[in-house]
Amino acid sequence: MYTKKRDFVKFWYSLAGILTVAPSTEVVFNQYRDCNDQVDLPDGATIRTMNLRRYMAEATENASILVVGEAAGPWGCRFSGVPFTGERQLLDPSFPIHGERSSKTNPDHTTKVTPPFISPSAKIFWEVMLPYYGRFLLWDAFPFHSHKPQNFLTVRNPTKSEVSIFGEALRLIKSYMKPINIVSVGKKAFEELDSLGEHSIYVRHPSQGGKAKFTSGMQNIFED
Repeated sequence: MYTKKRDFVKFWYSLAGILTVAPSTEVVFNQYRDCNDQVDLPDGATIRTMNLRRYMAEATENASILVVGEAAGPWGCRFSGVPFTGERQLLDPSFPIHGERSSKTNPDHTTKVTPPFISPSAKIFWEVMLPYYGRFLLWDAFPFHSHKPQNFLTVRNPTKSEVSIFGEALRLIKSYMKPINIVSVGKKAFEELDSLGEHSIYVRHPSQGGKAKFTSGMQNIFED
């Protein structure tokens, strides 16, 4: 047990070193390093980093499948710090992953979602994946929130060069958890992993009417 905890600490500091060094830009927000005082609590970046650390420590105990998305979304990982997860879920005592919120109760910027934030995709994802909790680890090929210029709560597909910069983080996670399979959620995630030289099993993204195919795809993998 001591050795495993020591190994996790070493793994975490290596991963955190990758995540917290890159500054935000006008089209990328690093939620583990920076705060936007219009929507974030003053210690929002620290909260999100600790949420991810807590999740990683628990999930890597038994996870054998690495589930990878495209990038952090504006209403999910951007505020929770955990891929495919909304901060509202982290506050629910019945939810298996626990954490704190990083958003302001009353943002100084108009938002189309009421805080604490959660995305429709996060709701669908966990509705389907909750029975398999403990068997997988969540990650994003591009771990930050890529957005449109001068519109920091929008969605923008990260470029191949942006994704390639953080291939090191993915390889670090692979080396530590040694997954038997990697699952890409959505075509963009599949293409991003392919560009990094990583083979993955493609599963339809649950958004925009994809719930049925997402469900059947995950069932084929986890119930086989």
